[in-house]
Amino acid sequence: MSEIADPSQADDNVIGEIVERHGGFRERLFAGLTPTMAVGQVLLLDYGTAKLAVHDYHRERAGGLARGMFLLAGDAPTTEEATFVLLRVAGATRLANQVTTDEARLTAAREAIGRELWSESLTRWIADEVALGGVEARILGTLNSNAEGEFRFAEDIANYYSARGSFAWKPEGKLLERIVNLTHYGNSLDLSELDLPAESDLRVSIARTRFSAADPADPESPVQVPVRIDPTDMVKRRTAFLGMSRSGKSNAMKITARAVYLLRERHPKLRIGQLIFDPNGEYAQDNPQDGRGLHRVHELVGGAREGEVATYGMYKPLSDPERRVTKINFFGNSIAFRDRTDRRKTEEALEQLLVGREIIREKMETETARFTTNFRDADFAVPTTLNEYSIATRYHRAVLVHRAALAAASFEPPGETADLTSLFGKDICEALRSDKNDNSPNSRHYQRAAQTLSADVASWDALATAFAALDTFITDKKSCYDDFEDRYRAKKGANTGEDWADPRLKAVLSIFRTPNGVLTFQEVQNQHSANTTSDYAEDIVEDLKAGKLVIFDQSVGSPELNRGAAERIMWKVFKAQQAMFTSETESKPWERHVLVYVEEAHNLLPRSGGKDVLSTVWARTAKEGGKMNLGMVLATQAPSSVLPEILSETDNWFISHLNSDSEARVVEGYQDFADFVPQIRRVSEPGFIRLRTLSSGYTVPVKLERFRLPDPPESEGDSLDEDSA
Repeated sequence: MSEIADPSQADDNVIGEIVERHGGFRERLFAGLTPTMAVGQVLLLDYGTAKLAVHDYHRERAGGLARGMFLLAGDAPTTEEATFVLLRVAGATRLANQVTTDEARLTAAREAIGRELWSESLTRWIADEVALGGVEARILGTLNSNAEGEFRFAEDIANYYSARGSFAWKPEGKLLERIVNLTHYGNSLDLSELDLPAESDLRVSIARTRFSAADPADPESPVQVPVRIDPTDMVKRRTAFLGMSRSGKSNAMKITARAVYLLRERHPKLRIGQLIFDPNGEYAQDNPQDGRGLHRVHELVGGAREGEVATYGMYKPLSDPERRVTKINFFGNSIAFRDRTDRRKTEEALEQLLVGREIIREKMETETARFTTNFRDADFAVPTTLNEYSIATRYHRAVLVHRAALAAASFEPPGETADLTSLFGKDICEALRSDKNDNSPNSRHYQRAAQTLSADVASWDALATAFAALDTFITDKKSCYDDFEDRYRAKKGANTGEDWADPRLKAVLSIFRTPNGVLTFQEVQNQHSANTTSDYAEDIVEDLKAGKLVIFDQSVGSPELNRGAAERIMWKVFKAQQAMFTSETESKPWERHVLVYVEEAHNLLPRSGGKDVLSTVWARTAKEGGKMNLGMVLATQAPSSVLPEILSETDNWFISHLNSDSEARVVEGYQDFADFVPQIRRVSEPGFIRLRTLSSGYTVPVKLERFRLPDPPESEGDSLDEDSA
C-alpha cells in the first residue's frame, strides 16, 4: 500500500494551538489530548447525528476508526468549563464531493491498468481530495468538565450551530479510560453508614475496550483500556446476558457473580446472597474450561466454605462431599396420634409430602385415564377444621393411602411398617368380613383386607394389597358396601350427607385399581430420600439470608422436573423477600439482598403468549423484585424467548454474537444497541461483547477477561492446574 501523504503541516499547528490554548487544560479531565488524536472536523451537526470530514492521513495517524469507537467533538475550553459532544462512529457517509472523487478514482484506475496502482498516479491535490472521506457519527450526549476536573455526562445536547466547525478527537489512554468508566447513574443503595471508600473503589475491572475484533488483543494499545463495573449495579436490578452458545455468556456470569461476592471484602455487611441455577454443572464443579470452579470462590477471601458457599444437586460427586442432595421425603415426617388434630404440626410434618404430591402431579400431567387423573387431582391441602376429630381421621386416612401408593411405586418408606391407629374403625372391617360379600368373587380379598386394616400397624406391602381390595369393595356391586354406607349415613344423621368414603379417599384409592397405576409416577422416585428431614428449598432460602453463594446443580434430571424445582425454589425466595419487605422491622439498605442467576433462561422462563405468564414467579420477580431487594440475572441465546415485560425492565446488558436477524432485532429495540447490530450479527469472537450497565450512560464494546480463580497452595493438590486445563 502506498504511503498516505501529509495533507497539511499547518493543520497540525492549528490543532496544537487549540490543545495548548488554556493553561489549566492539561491538568483537568482532558489531560493528554494531543494533535495525533485529532481525526477530522465536524461538517454538520444536529441533535442526533454528526457528519465528519476525515482525511486518510489523520485516520492512519490516529490508528484507524473502527465502528463503535468514541470521538469527542469540540475545541479546547475558553472558560472554566470544558464541554465536548461525545460521539460514536456509526459508519461511512457520502460527502458533497463524492461524485467528483468517484470519477477521479475511475479515471486513475483506467489509466493505471497494467502499470501501477491507481492511487500512485493521482496528482497531489486530487489525492488529497480523494483521501477526504465522510464519517457518520451518533451523538451520545455532552461531556462537561469543570476546573476541578469533575466529569459529568448528559444524554443530550443543549444546542448546535450550522456555521461553526469543530475538531473531532479520538480519545486514547487515560482519557478513554475515564470516558468508558464514567459513572452516570448509580443504584439506589445508601451505603453512607458503612464508612466505605469512595464509590469508585467498589468498581472492579472485568474487561478491556475492544472496538474491532480485527485488532489483536494488546494490553499496550492506547485504545484497549480497562473497563470496570460496579457490582452494586446488579443488586435489586435485572441483568441480561444474551448471545449464542460458546460466545462467552457463562464466563461473563461467573465474572459478575465473583465481583458481587467479593463486595464483602470491601465491608463485611455487603454480603449479597446469590442463587445460580446451573443447568450443566459448570458452576458447582471444577471443569477443564475454568479450572477451579466458581464454587471455590470463598477461597479468595480465606473463608471456610460452610459459611460462604452452598451447593445443591441430585447426587453428591466425590469432588464435592459437602454438597446437599436435593431430594425430598415424599412420605413426609411422621405424625403422632395426639397431634393429628393439630393443624400447624400436621402442616409442618407433611410439607415435603405436599411438595412430592406437586412433583407427581406435574409428572402425571398428560395422564387421561380416570383412575390416574383422580389420584393426580386429589386435594391434599390441610383442612382448616382439622381440629374436628372426624375430619382429621378422614384426612390422615387419605394420607396413609397416598403413602402406601408411594411404597407400591418402589419409593423407599421411612420404616418397615405404617401406623394405622384409629384410622379404620371396626364398622368398615366388619363390612369387609361380612358374609353378604359371598356373592362376590373378591370376598376372600375383602377378608384379608379387614385383617390388615384392623391392626394398629401393617407392612407397606400388606397395605397396598388391602387398599386395592378396599377400592374394589367400594365399586363392587356384589359387595355389601352400599348397605354399609346406608347404615353409616343413618348413624351420622340423615341431613349430614356424609359418606364413610369421601371423594378424596376414593380418588387416591383408585390408583390401586390396576397394577400399572403406580407406575405412572414411578419415574420421579430418584427425587425421593427417606432420610431427608427438611425441604431443600427452605434450606436455600436460609442460605441466601446468610449471604451465601448458592449453586443449584441441575445437570441431571428431566427438563420438566428441573423446571418445576427451579420454580418452586423461586417462589420460596420471592415470598421470603416479600415477607421481609412487608415486615414492620426496618431494614438497612444493604441487608437481605438476593441475586438470582438463570442460566439457559429459555428453558425455565415462560414464553410470550402463554396463559397468565405475567403472574409467573419469573415475571413477578422482574417487575416487583427491586423493591424487595430481589434482583435477577438471566442468560440465553434466544432473546426472543424472553418476555418483553422482562427485557423492558432490564438495567444491565451483556450482548455477544447473535447470528439471527430476528434475534438481533429484539435487542435492536433497546438502549443504543442499534448502533452495534451489524457487529453483533457478524463478529462471533467469544468474549467480545457490548456492555451496558446501570451506571453507564452509553454502551461500551469490550473483550471480557477470562474467569479464573487463583491456584491453591500446592499442598492442597486437589484441583485442576490452570496449564493442564
